[in-house]
Amino acid sequence: MLEKEDTGSGKAAEPHGGAAAAGGPVSAVTVKDGVAFHGAAELEAAPNGGVYIRRIPRSVRERLGARGRFIAAEATGCELRFVTSSQTVDATLSLPVHGGTVAVYKGGLFHSEHRLEAGEVRTLRLSEPQRLESADRGRLRASGFAPEVWRIRFGRSEAVYHGLDAFGAAVRPPEPGEVPKAALLAYGSSITHGGEMSRSAYIDRTARLLGCDLHNLGMSGSCLCEPELIDWIAARRDWDILFLEPGVNMRDGMDGDQFRSRVRYALERISSAHPGSPIFLTTIYPNFSTLTSASPRAGQQDRRFNQILREEAQRLEYPPLRLLEGDTILTEADGLSCDLIHPGDEGHVRMGENLARRMREDLGEDLGAGCIR
Repeated sequence: MLEKEDTGSGKAAEPHGGAAAAGGPVSAVTVKDGVAFHGAAELEAAPNGGVYIRRIPRSVRERLGARGRFIAAEATGCELRFVTSSQTVDATLSLPVHGGTVAVYKGGLFHSEHRLEAGEVRTLRLSEPQRLESADRGRLRASGFAPEVWRIRFGRSEAVYHGLDAFGAAVRPPEPGEVPKAALLAYGSSITHGGEMSRSAYIDRTARLLGCDLHNLGMSGSCLCEPELIDWIAARRDWDILFLEPGVNMRDGMDGDQFRSRVRYALERISSAHPGSPIFLTTIYPNFSTLTSASPRAGQQDRRFNQILREEAQRLEYPPLRLLEGDTILTEADGLSCDLIHPGDEGHVRMGENLARRMREDLGEDLGAGCIR
């Protein structure tokens, strides 16, 4: 993973001297006020003060479809990360459009959860847990995070950062040794995005079990493999492993030829930009189309699209690409919620464990070495 830089302006760091525009070498790393905004491609001034935390830059968001433009504005998977000696920290935040929860961690340990109402500017007063001072640090680092690192995590909502007060103590972003060595980037549907019929997503569980950092680019209802977004993923230099879950959002609006064209472009574009980087591609997870007879067209599309994914993975002849069958990740139908498409909490847990096991089997020593290029 790339080392974090402080650009001072709240813009994404630009490794290798490249431009941060779509298509240039970019990194979703932003530092402001000594705080690392993990997963934030850029910070935008908010009309009522503070800055929006954007996981996808405006230059890319505005070129997506109608639903994708506002889903891409959500701060899902973004985190405020910092280290300070202060025993008390005030973090002032808001969720301008939809209310939701903000989860706080110290390293990999859960600290607290806070409910924010839509439009409410709220200051969270966070206190240092005293017992951590006497704990064995090594035993608290299974997730890859040092327990000194504060992590304020956002879910399915747009988020605005208004400021951080450490009461005179210094605040700094985490150092490379305080966060996981390898980064996993995931792009997929609402199932990967999380927050639909569940509190979290399986991909979060997978990353934790692998000891990886996570960039979640799940796009609820709008994972369409647009070339503009694929180009931006390919241009990024802050991920080591890529996980792709395409298909289910495209089966209603595309025919087989259109789907094949977009999948082929994604695989060719990304693999050529990241030669040697592991890429995992999954077929569509079991859902109502395969569990009932009420939607025969959807079932037909699932089977057709899955076969296209298999054919395109084989055609690419890219050894680090691994095709996973969706029913080896979501192995039990009762892992779904009652809508028979989105997993429930238990389903996400089991899926995360299954996916982590498959990835670990394929990555082997590369994962242990941090997958550093």
